[in-house]
Amino acid sequence: MKYINLILLFLFLTFPVKSDQSDTRLPNLFQELYDSTNDSQINQITRKIWNIWHETNDIKIEADFYRGMESMRTRDFIMSIAFFTRVIEEKPNFAEAWNKRATVYYMMGDFDKSMYDINETLKLEPRHFGAMDGMGLIFMHLQQYEKAIKIYEQMLEIFPNNQTIKDKKKLMEKYLSKSA
Repeated sequence: MKYINLILLFLFLTFPVKSDQSDTRLPNLFQELYDSTNDSQINQITRKIWNIWHETNDIKIEADFYRGMESMRTRDFIMSIAFFTRVIEEKPNFAEAWNKRATVYYMMGDFDKSMYDINETLKLEPRHFGAMDGMGLIFMHLQQYEKAIKIYEQMLEIFPNNQTIKDKKKLMEKYLSKSA
């Protein structure tokens, strides 16, 4: 029995579980998100999705990823970018590393680099509502309200009952009507 447990442990540690944006749990969660009818459900489901998006199943990558997040939290943007860049170089298909680096660039006011990383995120995970929201914020900041509205419409296709996104869309429509 001891040997079987050791073999199982070895197999678990050497064969990575599929995670991040290609995780098999995501389709059901996105369906639940689409069907959700209140903010409490939406928040609970989006939290589960974010947790999956953060999974790397690689100790070294996970360490750099979380160092990048901690550096971002303490506003050490240069270090944060360095950590997220290293993660991207090691695991270029890890959408959340691209998204986190996009967030750092946004916080620094570098919208071009942020938009580039958002686009990379969306290539890997077209349903990435966090990246879409970042894009919407950039368009709002650049006063490109029509583009922001389109982004929020795309987000409402993912979770049509999200009141926050509905409110952002209405705000962009208001700004657009004032700018016309």
